[in-house]
Amino acid sequence: MLELKSEFRYCKLDRNWVLFAPNRLRRPIEFIESELEDSVESCPFEKGRENLTPKEIYANYDKSGWRCRVVPNLYNALFIEEKPISARDGFFTKFGGFGAHEVIIETPYHNRQMPDFTQSDFYFYLDAIRERLFELQKDKRIKYISIFKNSGKNAGASLSHSHSQLIGMPFIPEKVKKELEYKKSYYLEKHRTLFDDIIYDEKHQKSGIIEESQFFVAYSPYASKFPFEVIITTKLKKISLIYFDNSLLRQLAEILSIVFKKLSKTLGSFSFNMTINNAPFINYELANIEDIYRFHIKIMPRLYNIAGFELDSGIFINPLLPEEATKALNS
Repeated sequence: MLELKSEFRYCKLDRNWVLFAPNRLRRPIEFIESELEDSVESCPFEKGRENLTPKEIYANYDKSGWRCRVVPNLYNALFIEEKPISARDGFFTKFGGFGAHEVIIETPYHNRQMPDFTQSDFYFYLDAIRERLFELQKDKRIKYISIFKNSGKNAGASLSHSHSQLIGMPFIPEKVKKELEYKKSYYLEKHRTLFDDIIYDEKHQKSGIIEESQFFVAYSPYASKFPFEVIITTKLKKISLIYFDNSLLRQLAEILSIVFKKLSKTLGSFSFNMTINNAPFINYELANIEDIYRFHIKIMPRLYNIAGFELDSGIFINPLLPEEATKALNS
C-alpha cells in the first residue's frame, strides 16, 4: 500500500514548524469521547442555583432571565487582594499571587454546549467578556488578560456545564511578549500587519477558508497544530472586544455559531480548547498597537493528546492537512 507523504509546514503566526503526518491517522487509538461525570442535579451553574456560586460580578438578562453570568472562580489560582510585588527568594525571583480569576457561565442550561448555541447565545457570551475587559482595564495593576475555554475531558474541563475562564495578570507573559515583539518588527519592516498578510495569504490560497463575512474571516491555518483547528479574526483594526460595537459583536456571534455547527456536523461530540485573544493593556512603543495586533479567536479540537515529541521539540504533529479539514467542514 502506498504511504501518504509527511511534510513540515511553517506557521508565520507562531514562528514554528508543524509536522503533518497523515499515516498517523491509521494508529490504533480509541477516539470515543468520554463524558464528564457531573450531573444537572449537582451542577452549581444551573439556573436557579445562583446561591451555590460566589456573588456574580456581571450578568446580562433578557425577558427569560440571565443569559450569561460572571462570578469569581471558587478555586482561584490568583487573588485580587494580593499585592503585585516582585521579590527575591534566595537566588530565585517570585511574584505575589495577585490577579483576577473569574468564571464565565455561558448559559443557564446544563446540557447546552457551544455547538448548540444560537447567535443570540454567542452574543450574550461575547457581551459579558467585553464588559469584564472594559472594567478590568481600569485596574492599572493588570497588564494582560487570558480568556480561555476547556470543553470535554480531553481538553482539561472539570465541569460539563458550558463555561469559560478569565485570568488577569500583573505582567505580560513571556510568550505573549515575544509574539508582540515579532509582530512589531514585522510591521516596522514591511509596513503591514502580520495578521492582515496572513488573511491575504489564506484568501489567495482559498483552500482554508471556512466562513467569511464583511468584517470577519474563519479559516483552517496553513500550519494547523491540531486537526480541524480554526482561527477567526477581524479584518478591521480592532485589537480587543472592548472596541467592538453591538453590530460587530452580532456579526462575530453569527460566524462563531456557523463555525461550531460545522465542527459539530463533522466531528460529532468533541473536546476542544478555545482562546479569545485581545491585546495587552499597553500602547506598544515604536508602533501603535493597532498597527501590529488583531483580535482573534482560536478553536483547537482535542482529538489527540499532546505527547513527548511535542513537549521536547515544540513541534506539533497533525495527521490532517488543513485543506482536507476545510473540505470536510464545508461539505
